[in-house]
Amino acid sequence: MDLLILAHLKSSFEDWKAVFDGDEAARSQFITGKVLVGKADEDTAMIVAYGVDMEALGAFMGAPEFAERTAAYVSGHSVYSLSEMGPPS
Repeated sequence: MDLLILAHLKSSFEDWKAVFDGDEAARSQFITGKVLVGKADEDTAMIVAYGVDMEALGAFMGAPEFAERTAAYVSGHSVYSLSEMGPPS
């Protein structure tokens, strides 16, 4: 599944991104495609992830260690599924 994840920041984007980058090896266990990351605004980071194993993502984000590691940086996440649209008819 392809996802858009909004990270609602409590810290600077740069500080959050350092924590995000530290999880790269763990993410490779449940994301098989590209991962795009950017700053949407002062309070929001956007992650687009392709080929996500939803069960494994849930286990990763639901782990107490994830909550502890991100608590100072993120107040929460909004997760949206993505699907490609065909051209308008």
